[in-house]
Order: sequence, then structure tokens, then C-alpha cells
Amino acid sequence: MVQYENHSHFGGSRAKMANGRYNTAAREAILAFFASNPDRQFTADGVFDEISPLLSKAPGKSTVYRLLSNLTSDGVLRKYRDGTDSFTLYQLVRKGGCEHHLHMKCTSCGMIYHLECDRSHEMLSHVLDHHGFKIDSGISMLYGQCESCRKG
Repeated sequence: MVQYENHSHFGGSRAKMANGRYNTAAREAILAFFASNPDRQFTADGVFDEISPLLSKAPGKSTVYRLLSNLTSDGVLRKYRDGTDSFTLYQLVRKGGCEHHLHMKCTSCGMIYHLECDRSHEMLSHVLDHHGFKIDSGISMLYGQCESCRKG
């Protein structure tokens, strides 16, 4: 997996990484953007709109789409469909991964919550043991409204 902890520079360094890809300013800007928004999901167009003003030479949209695809293939980002299957969303994969717990997304504010409790593990086991269905918890999303939005 590609490391993404250090985003201290946005200079146009084009050093080739171990995976054969180049470490460009656009790639670094995308990584830094997701690192500063770890529990949020964004469309490719949203990422493009956020990083373009940060760079002296804005990347093309096709470059952003390609970089998001590469970062997803490398396991740095996770790709989701929105609740209506209208568009694709990307989110940073947490250190330690997200494959062993469910996720909850607030339909009001868009915040993603990691549901790491014994009850969610019990539910995953129940569905497998009693229904013969293995849930891919790394990409499973429960939709609803968070406590803050409910209190409004």
C-alpha cells in the first residue's frame, strides 16, 4: 500500500515511486485534501474544485479522475456509490483499514462514522451464520441522521 502520511509539500516533484507512478503536485494535493477530510466523501468533481486553486498549474479533470482511480487501486482511497447510485464518491482509507466494521453516513451533513462496536460484529456474524450472506463491511454503509443533525 502507498504511504500517505507526509503531505508537507506541493512542489512539482515527479519522483517515481515504488509502484511505478509519479509523485506529482496534483497527487500530493489530493492526498493532503483527503488527509484533512478523513471522514468525508467527495466526488471527483468536488476534489477537482478543491485542489485546483491550491496549485500553480491546475490539473485537468481527466488527471484528477486518473489519480483517484490510481489511489483507489493502491488502497489509499475507497470508492463508494452515493445512496441513490447517481455518482461515485471517494474517501480516505483509515490506517488499519475499514474492512472489519460497518459505516454510517449522515444524510444531512454527509459525515461518515465508523461503527466499531460488538453489536455490529454480532450482526455481521448473524447474517453470515443464519442467512449465508457475507457482508463486505469495508464498503457497507448505513444511512440515517446523526445526533447533531437530529438536534438541529
